[in-house]
Amino acid sequence: MWSRRADKRLVAELLNARDTATITGLPSQREVSFGLDSGYRIGRALHERLLERGHQAAGRKIGFTNPATWREFNLNTPVWAPMYAQTVHFAERFSHRLALVGMVAPRIEPEVVFKLRSPLPSGDLSPQEVVPCLEWAALGFEIVDSHYPDWRFTAADAVADFGFHAALVVGTPWYLEPDDALTVATCLQMLTVSLRRGSEIVARGEGRNALGSPLLALGHLARVLAAQPYVPPLIPGEVIATGTLTLPPYVSSADSWRMEVVGAPMRPLEITVGN
Repeated sequence: MWSRRADKRLVAELLNARDTATITGLPSQREVSFGLDSGYRIGRALHERLLERGHQAAGRKIGFTNPATWREFNLNTPVWAPMYAQTVHFAERFSHRLALVGMVAPRIEPEVVFKLRSPLPSGDLSPQEVVPCLEWAALGFEIVDSHYPDWRFTAADAVADFGFHAALVVGTPWYLEPDDALTVATCLQMLTVSLRRGSEIVARGEGRNALGSPLLALGHLARVLAAQPYVPPLIPGEVIATGTLTLPPYVSSADSWRMEVVGAPMRPLEITVGN
C-alpha cells in the first residue's frame, strides 16, 4: 500500500534528481498501484516545493498529445504539468540561446503555444469556440527532460517527474481576432511544421498531430483540470504549450534548431543550445 511516507520520500528523491541532474528510479516499479492520481499528487507536492523556492507559475504544458509518440513511451493518454516564469523564455528577433545546464537527457519538441485571453467555457468545445479565449498563438520549442533511465516510464511516472518540463522558448506571437475564429481554427489544424537541426530537416509534423488540433488539446486540458479540484483552473494570462507536433529528437550542446511553418502566419523560430 502506497503511503504518505512514501510520498515524502519520492518527492525528496525527484527534487534531488532535478537539483543534481541525476537519474532516479521509477515510482511505478516500486508500487503497482502508482497510477495517474498518484502521479498528479506527487507533481502537486513538487510544484508547491518550487513555489516555496520562489518559482512563479506562468502556465501549463500538455505532454504527449501526439499519439505517434505513445508507442515509444508505452502511453495511452496526454498529461499536464505547471510551467514557471523561470522556465518560460521569449525569443527576441525570432531566436534564443538556451543553456542545457542541469538537464540529464534533454529532447526538443516543436509546439504551438497559446496565451489565454479569458477562461475557457465548460464542456466539449469545437476548435472555433476556443479561439475567442486566446490572445495569441506562437511557435514554441519545449525542452523536455526525464530523470528516469532510458526514457522509459508510465504516464504516472511522467507526471510525477515535473511532467518532464525543463524549458519553453516562445516565438513571435500571432495575435488572434475572435471574428476570425473559423480561419484561425482551420490554420492551426492544417498547418505543417518542419524541424531543422542545422541545415538538415530531421522531422516534419502537422497541427492535427496535437489531439487533432492544438485547440482541441487546450480544450482537453481544461476538462482534465475541471476534474481535479485540488488544482486551479486556467486563468487569463497563462501560457499553454499544447504538445509536440513531431517525434522529439535528443538535444546536445552546440545544436542549432529551426522550426518553420506553412499554413499559418507564424514566424519561424530558432534556438541554439549549449552549457
